[in-house]
Amino acid sequence: MENEQLAEQIGQQIGQELNQGMDSLFQKLSAMLTGQTNTQVSEERTYDIGEGEAWKANMKRMYDEYQHESLTDIRAKRTHFDNKISNAAQNDEAREKLNLQATQNAIETANMVAKQAVRHADMAIDRQWNVDEQSAFVSKVLNSIQDPAIASAMAAAIAEAMLKKD
Repeated sequence: MENEQLAEQIGQQIGQELNQGMDSLFQKLSAMLTGQTNTQVSEERTYDIGEGEAWKANMKRMYDEYQHESLTDIRAKRTHFDNKISNAAQNDEAREKLNLQATQNAIETANMVAKQAVRHADMAIDRQWNVDEQSAFVSKVLNSIQDPAIASAMAAAIAEAMLKKD
């Protein structure tokens, strides 16, 4: 913003200097054509401007005004375009961040599912090769009981233990 203002100020100064230079040139040309001195031309110029000089000054001013309007329009369009590009870049950056986040979440979810599947497989293999200790003990005890008297004594003991629990 400061650069644009500085450029505009410099442009105005250059325009003023050009106007002054053109005025000086017209004075000298006019003096040469009429054979007058610089002071006489300056005094006359202040009060009386020739028709040709008026047309030249008017054309110069019209050119300067048109150029100023054109440059102002170009600056406004450039600022608008820069804002649009900046907004588009910010939107692209935000979209890329969301895409990265979604990808990272998907990868993490896949890793967690894989780890859980490995745990389940490990447990299944463990139970396949290492039978549950309690059920192995109960089946061993029940298989070892051949005598109906021992079986009934054991059933009575289990029932008694359960009744004490309640």
